Amino acid sequence: MDGARFEARVVGMHCAGCVASIQKAVGGVPGVESAEVSLLTGDLSVRLADSRPVDSGLVADIAGAVESAGSYRVETAAPAAAPPEASAEASRWRDGLLPVVAALALAGAAMAVAMSGFGASTAGRYVQFALATPVCLLFGWPFVKALGTSLRHWAFGMDSLIGLGAGAAYVSSVVALAAGGPGMLFFDTAALIVAIVRLGRWLEDRARGRAADALTELLSFAPDRARVVRDGLEHLVPVAEVHRGEHVRVRPGERVPLDGKIVQGGAAMDESLVTGESVPVERTVSDRVVAGAMNLTGAAEIEVTRPAADSTVSRIAAAVRKAQTEKVPIQRTADRVAGVFVPAVMAAAVLTMAVWLLADGSLDFALARGVAVLVVACPCAIGLAAPIAVLVATGRSARRGILFRSGGALESLAAVRAVGLDKTGTVTTGNPVVVAAEPAPGWTREDLIRLAASAEQGSEHPLGVALVAHARERAMDLQMPERFEALPGRGVTASFRGGTVAWVGSERLLRERGLTVPEDPSGSGASGRLRVIAESGGRTEFAGSIGFRDRPRPEAPELVRRLAEDGLEVSILSGDDAAAVAATGAEVGVGETEGGLLPDQKLAAVDRLRERYGMVAMVGDGINDAPALSRADVGIALAEGTEIAREAAGVTLMRPDLRLVSEAVRLARRSLRIIRQNLFWAFIYNVAALPLAAGLLYPATGVLLPPEAAAGAMALSSLTVVANALRLRLGAERG
Repeated sequence: MDGARFEARVVGMHCAGCVASIQKAVGGVPGVESAEVSLLTGDLSVRLADSRPVDSGLVADIAGAVESAGSYRVETAAPAAAPPEASAEASRWRDGLLPVVAALALAGAAMAVAMSGFGASTAGRYVQFALATPVCLLFGWPFVKALGTSLRHWAFGMDSLIGLGAGAAYVSSVVALAAGGPGMLFFDTAALIVAIVRLGRWLEDRARGRAADALTELLSFAPDRARVVRDGLEHLVPVAEVHRGEHVRVRPGERVPLDGKIVQGGAAMDESLVTGESVPVERTVSDRVVAGAMNLTGAAEIEVTRPAADSTVSRIAAAVRKAQTEKVPIQRTADRVAGVFVPAVMAAAVLTMAVWLLADGSLDFALARGVAVLVVACPCAIGLAAPIAVLVATGRSARRGILFRSGGALESLAAVRAVGLDKTGTVTTGNPVVVAAEPAPGWTREDLIRLAASAEQGSEHPLGVALVAHARERAMDLQMPERFEALPGRGVTASFRGGTVAWVGSERLLRERGLTVPEDPSGSGASGRLRVIAESGGRTEFAGSIGFRDRPRPEAPELVRRLAEDGLEVSILSGDDAAAVAATGAEVGVGETEGGLLPDQKLAAVDRLRERYGMVAMVGDGINDAPALSRADVGIALAEGTEIAREAAGVTLMRPDLRLVSEAVRLARRSLRIIRQNLFWAFIYNVAALPLAAGLLYPATGVLLPPEAAAGAMALSSLTVVANALRLRLGAERG
């Protein structure tokens, strides 16, 4: 059994090397089994051994481990609410862009002096020092600090490379300046590296913010205050202080602050924030409402059923964050590569300098090549490739009503080749309708239905309710029984004026009355059947059978068509009667159906699909579907289904629209395609840039990549990866 979990946020990460360093450091804390941290969200999830409690000592140990890995810090408190847009923009300008502009201005001035005739003079060399020093020491200090920490713990990241490259350029220039000789200075190079990296990081942070917009929007729409009714008076209080069972009032134009049920009033509610459904729904007394829904019309008083921490919005946000923190398998591979890439680049830089010293004898040229190698090969793009796509995809899908519980579910869904569908409550609405009426000799169809519906008027059984609705739709004159009795597990009995008694129910009821059970007529596709017995004048006779079947959801045929277009094999796997399952399959366009399956038999059916086609997704909603949802490579549950089905599934559809299954598959495929594109271009970039930076083409072509250009190329590669992932925001096109 897994131990407890500790959750926190890490601030200060910039690349896959940061992630690897932190996970390695936290993983070494006594009592920690494993640690995962998301580069994009900063969320740290630590799984503990059973013997390690979550206490102040643990928090201190984990915080110390994180800080020992580099210039990072741990935040265990919940982040404060986002500031208003205007003040947030001002904060970004003051704390982000303004220092970058200052660094660029000073670095640009240093480069201008270095390239002018004045730069070679003694005064010009000191001016370069004066201009570059504030940039390198003030703006570049975090990189130098990170390098020192990395050397102590032998765990390197992007900041280590930048610190080593810029530091080597700056220190060598200081030494040359102090020596007073004509040695080449790299003050402008060191300053430009720091300034360009800071600019690239600012742009990257802005792009990451856009990637996380969906989750931010989801959280911001849930009100932070509620109008609570206490002692007959309204009190405006924080939602965290409202308890289950208390009543809150919601006026037109306000959002519902907490999950609950309406106890007074009613309104049209826009629940698109949670379900993705844009059409308002009417909610009245006893109806449930969700936090974040917009009250469009009337006033409503709501009894709170869940506290703020357990509201629908909070649970969705927690699930999305979990999906964004857990790594997809392809990302784990990239992280392992990035973890060894930085030491390899350092070795390559040293080798590059040694080769050029032996070949050319120029320390200045060799140093420039080594610095360029260090800067251009930062594995930022490799580390960002997968998590940025997962962040955008899971955030966007949550706004559409598709909830991925893990990044692994996203990647697995992209690879499925077959989809198994449960029938009742999934392909069908779960609301039966009359599809057949077979009267016995001497009875008409209308008389049979009228008698049975009259008897069922007091029943709450779904078949009885459907039968009464069927009769009333046809304006049949139903007789109210004088006596009604429910017979658990068998049916109902009712007595009418005039002495007629009716029994409506199962075959068992027929046997109890001493009647022979007739064979079911074929071809009706009925999955449920009521037998009708009539007793009148001392004579008991079988009056006939009435068959029922679920209606397919109206969007089910479109789902099947879309899945077929995407090359997926579709099968209906159900515990219902085989003939009824086949009839439903024919109605929605599925030719491969299996009926009469017990839960363990559904497992075998899922395995057969996997053997025939490959990876399988299973869609279901009931308790009996939970084993199959777990056995499938990806389980997809309907939110309106049972809790156990949702827990067994990797994907939950937040609104009852089966087309979301196809949308989820297409989004997953598109996400995986973008992850692969990002990884391909990130690796190709490094393969192509390293030889240029090392000067391998210089003897033959005279082409070189200066260190400052290497810094720009490195920043551009990360921005390209982020921009490519942001294309997922444009829509889930066909995969």
